Amino acid sequence: MSRYFIFFFVFFSQLIITSPYTLVGRSGHTASYMDNKIYFLGGKTVKHLVGTNDFFYLDVSIPFDLDSTLPIFDLSNDARYIDIHSHGISTICGPNKDMIFLIFGISEESFTYNFIINDQEWDLRSQEPNVRWSSVVCNKNGSYIYVYGSNDVNKYKMTIIDTTHGFTVSSDLNIPNSLATAILLQDGRIAYIGKRIDDLWVNFRNIYIYNTNDGTWRNMSTSGIEPSPRYFHTTVLTQDGLIIIYGGVNNIGPVPDQISVLDTKVDPFTWSIPNIDYAPSSAPFSGHTATLVGNYMIIAFGYYRTATTKSTVLSDQIHMIDVSEKNNYKWVKNFTPLAYPTKSPGAAHAAIIGGTTGGIATVIIIISVSYLLYRRKRTVIYAPQAKHAINC
Repeated sequence: MSRYFIFFFVFFSQLIITSPYTLVGRSGHTASYMDNKIYFLGGKTVKHLVGTNDFFYLDVSIPFDLDSTLPIFDLSNDARYIDIHSHGISTICGPNKDMIFLIFGISEESFTYNFIINDQEWDLRSQEPNVRWSSVVCNKNGSYIYVYGSNDVNKYKMTIIDTTHGFTVSSDLNIPNSLATAILLQDGRIAYIGKRIDDLWVNFRNIYIYNTNDGTWRNMSTSGIEPSPRYFHTTVLTQDGLIIIYGGVNNIGPVPDQISVLDTKVDPFTWSIPNIDYAPSSAPFSGHTATLVGNYMIIAFGYYRTATTKSTVLSDQIHMIDVSEKNNYKWVKNFTPLAYPTKSPGAAHAAIIGGTTGGIATVIIIISVSYLLYRRKRTVIYAPQAKHAINC
């Protein structure tokens, strides 16, 4: 009897862990993509202006429609020991690429949380205090993360952390500039997309590239039509080597050129402005996250302006841009995976819990097996002479 109890307990616990999540407007959250899931963490909401420790994911292994119920599941129970926060940074890393590294500061302290998917628990590590970390990148084999930030005016640094053992490999590389968002290029170099002016506005004319193989820097002057200065924007890298800049604000409001593309296959890198249809009125312009999944740039939450009053409010929605056609993008509502991708290294450990379909199948199996066992046991006890009852 006890083994049935344990089995059912584990099963129903899984259902509780993967309960559907009701979206609320938020900004300053993080988004990390791994094994067909986009994991969202933290961010501030109307009710929690300092931040939250909300933890949930969007399942992108199946098709969905933005106008219908999204396949979003709550994991907040697994993050209840994380401090509430907003404007953190995160990346997927580790030898098996199955760990979420989350870094944020509280007051003057900085912390790194890493979540191992197969263990479903967080590990807390302290970072250097009084540092405002602004970007984190994982190298190609998952052995190191490169964390960039600043602690004093005109003093910037990069810290390299071993993801296996958790210790700092090197730090305080005396970076001369306040650099913007970081992207890991396909050749393993890290590109910092622009330089911050007064630690805020980003000027995109120069790209600063760090070579993870030999530890050298390159200052590249780009060509083409560079984006206007901004902050609170996002960047993603496409499979064909294009970096897409989306959103951002200036001292007036949303920037007029909401989307730009940087071609990294040429030297020097070249800026261009793609064709794109009008954005939905609810599309965010700052405080959002952008994640590339196949040919879709998935934009989550952030701030948008209402069509009637033009007031700025928090979005509780997901938006998507189809970037499959070069220089001709379009806003879409239907998501279709290219295919059901082959599991990535460590993916056998990366799936947190099965979805609803798996749950239903498990229920059917449980009921069927239990019924057969019950019938078999009943035959032995109540009908010892009914030799053919087992075939009924």
